[in-house]
This record gives sequence, structure tokens and C-alpha cells, in this order.
Amino acid sequence: MAQSDLFQGLATHYDALMTHVNYDRWFHVVGVLAGLLPRGLVHVDAACGTGVLLERARRAGWRSVGVDISPSMLAALRRSRGALPCAVGDLRALPVHGADLITCLFDSMNFLLEHEDVELALVKCAAALRDGGLLYFDVVTERMMVDHFADQTWTETHGGLRTTWANHYDPATRICETWVRVNTGAESATRERAYDLDFLVKAVENAGLTLLDAFDVENWKAPTRRTCRIDFIAAKNPSQDLRRRVEKSLSEMRRQVR
Repeated sequence: MAQSDLFQGLATHYDALMTHVNYDRWFHVVGVLAGLLPRGLVHVDAACGTGVLLERARRAGWRSVGVDISPSMLAALRRSRGALPCAVGDLRALPVHGADLITCLFDSMNFLLEHEDVELALVKCAAALRDGGLLYFDVVTERMMVDHFADQTWTETHGGLRTTWANHYDPATRICETWVRVNTGAESATRERAYDLDFLVKAVENAGLTLLDAFDVENWKAPTRRTCRIDFIAAKNPSQDLRRRVEKSLSEMRRQVR
């Protein structure tokens, strides 16, 4: 299987396997951020996968396009969601510019296995944004990989699909490799790497972006050693007004989840 299409064996079943994902939560945050930007905003869903978030954005009336490195995932998108605007593209070479909002969610950054790749992806996101544009991305942490995946195996059923999962975490490289078999099909493997919060904060800043917030997805507080997933919100040359409005909106969302 080509390195650029690691999801070839999973793409057809991906939506069924991800029914547990709280897409509503992510789209709520995306919607709040979009509300802070000019009307008619241009939105890019980087690493859009099968287009769950992209479809919602288009239904909301946004000028949204999707980009994903996996042709198989985009083929699954077209089969299940029709002719949504999307194209094959690498996070490290985003084929877009002039975006007001870029989303890169569901731990897509973790699939970049070298520090240099993450740094380059953030540089390309910054280049694709207009001044005042926002980047919203997330990562899973080493805590997530160690507690929920490291050397664990399990079998589960989703909508009639029986899947077997096997995982190995290497603490030296901080890479978690996951093998998934759907029914009696061939086994598919994916790899993700955990990155330190300090590295990610510096990489955002070195890309020419201003980090507006980084918080634990579960409790909306500052990340700790127990955090499993972190949300990042950054901006390109934000005005003081935009900074204040983002801070106010995040404060309101934090109060809602208490």
C-alpha cells in the first residue's frame, strides 16, 4: 500500500467505525469561530477524510473545501456525500490560499511522524490563511496512546461490521501503530506520533501564527499530564479586537460545559 494512502483498506468502512466520535462538539466550536470572521468566509477542512465536517459546513452555507492526502478517503466521501468540493493534498503542501478559517481535526497532525513535518504543515497553514484568519487543530497526547492503545487488542461491532484492533506503542519514538481488520478482510495499519505541548506551541509561533488558546478537549482547562486530547486555536496577524472576541467566545463555551 502506498505510504500516501494508508487508509485505503479502511476508507469504505471509516464512517461506520467512527460513529462514536462526537462530531457535534467539534462543529460547535468551528461554528463559533466562523461567527467571529467576515461573512462569506472561505473555509478549508485540511485532512477532511470522508467529509463529515465538510458536509456540515456546506449545509451551513459556508464556502468550504476539503483537502486530504488519501484518494481512498475522498472516494468514500464522494460515494456517501456526493459532489462536495475536495481535492487530494498534503498538509505539508496545502494547495490553497486566501482562507479565512482552516480546520485540521481528529488528530490529523499526529499522522505526521516527524517534527519537521508538523512544523512544515503549520507553515503551510499560515501561508494559506489571510491576515486575521484562524487555524483550529487538535492532537492526541502520549497519555491517550499509553492509556487507551499501547499493546492493547480488542474486538468490537459497528453496524454489522466486526473489527479487530491491535496496537503497539514505542515509548522511544512515541509512535503508536494500530492494525485494524474489518470482518475477514485484509489488515490495515496506521501510525501516529505524540508530540510535546511545548514543541507544538513553539511550532505554531515559528510558523508566524499567534496562539490564542490551547486547552484540554474534555474540560476546557489548560492541558496537564492527564490530558488525552488538546485543541489549539491560532490566528494569522490577529487584531486586538479578534483576540478579545475569541477569548470571550471561548469563555462562554467553557461556562456552558461546567
